[in-house]
Amino acid sequence: MIRKIEQNDIQTCADILKDAYSRFPYNEVFKEKNANKYILEKYSSCKDNSFVFIDDNKKIVAFIILKISSWTNGPQAILEEIVVSPSLQNSGIGKELVSYSYNYLDSLGIKSIMLWAKNNDRLLNFYKKQGFYLTDDFVVMFKNIG
Repeated sequence: MIRKIEQNDIQTCADILKDAYSRFPYNEVFKEKNANKYILEKYSSCKDNSFVFIDDNKKIVAFIILKISSWTNGPQAILEEIVVSPSLQNSGIGKELVSYSYNYLDSLGIKSIMLWAKNNDRLLNFYKKQGFYLTDDFVVMFKNIG
């Protein structure tokens, strides 16, 4: 079952995020309060357009966070996060969340969706299978400070 994210889902989503991001290809270690704060901030600005996936045991096992913003030809969605519990990855849950989101965004009249992804074959192949494509005219850059 897929439903809109609710404030009482924050802790569970933060736990899923910490577990998934602590593994390859991210290898990120979130402190407890930082994961909660991150999800709470995303929830605060994206709650109307974000969803959780609930398994047969009525447990949240994945979530997707979508932000709607204005762009040149009207509203555009930004896929902020899609995270599936590591033990359930490759089971079709991510695909189901993306498909559900496409239908939802289409109902709002949104014509495009963009995302940033780790440059990893497994992740890029997942997004390509969902209809996303690489472009030659954009790059994401980072700089660590301190």
